[in-house]
Amino acid sequence: MWQSFEDLDKAVFLAVNHLPHNFLTDSFFLFFSLIGFYGFVWFAILIILFLIDGLDNRKEILALLLALVVEVILVELAMKNIFIRARPETAFPEEVLILIPKSTTFSFPSGHASLSFAGAYILSVARRKKSKFFFLLAFLVAVSRVYLGKHYPGDIIAGSLVGLLIGFLAVKIVGLSGYVSKKRKK
Repeated sequence: MWQSFEDLDKAVFLAVNHLPHNFLTDSFFLFFSLIGFYGFVWFAILIILFLIDGLDNRKEILALLLALVVEVILVELAMKNIFIRARPETAFPEEVLILIPKSTTFSFPSGHASLSFAGAYILSVARRKKSKFFFLLAFLVAVSRVYLGKHYPGDIIAGSLVGLLIGFLAVKIVGLSGYVSKKRKK
C-alpha cells in the first residue's frame, strides 16, 4: 500500500512539474516560491497591516513569530531529519524540471507549505473577510514548490496540515482567538 501512495505521489508530482514551462509560468511560480521563503510574505502583510492598524495587530505579529520559531524547530530541524525523504530533484533528477539550485535539505514535510498555512490561519482568525485571499496565497506558495521540482504533493499536504496545527496553537497561546481590533469593529 505504501508503494502505491509513493507511486501516486510521484505521478502527481510529474504531472504538475511538467505543466507548460515558459517565461510567464516560470516567473509566476518562482515569485510565489520566493515570497514563501521563511514566511516573508506573511511578515510583509503584517508590516502593511501594522502601518494601517498601528499596534492593534501585535497579537498577530506575536502569533506569527511564534509560528515561525515552532516551524523551524518542528519541521526544519526535527521532522525533515526524522523522515529523511529525498527531494524529487535528488530521487529522480533525470525526470524533474528544475528551475532553481538543488536544495540541501530533505523534502518531507514542506516548510514553505507549513509556514504559509500557519500564516494564512493566523491572519484569518482576526481578518475573516480576507481569509479566502490568505488561503489562496498559501495554496499558491505550496503548489509552486511542486511545479519547481522541490516537493512531492504529499510533502505539501503534510506541510499544510502541520502548518494549520502550528497556526492554531500559536493563536491559542497568544490569545488571538476571538480577537478583533477596535478599528476593524467599526
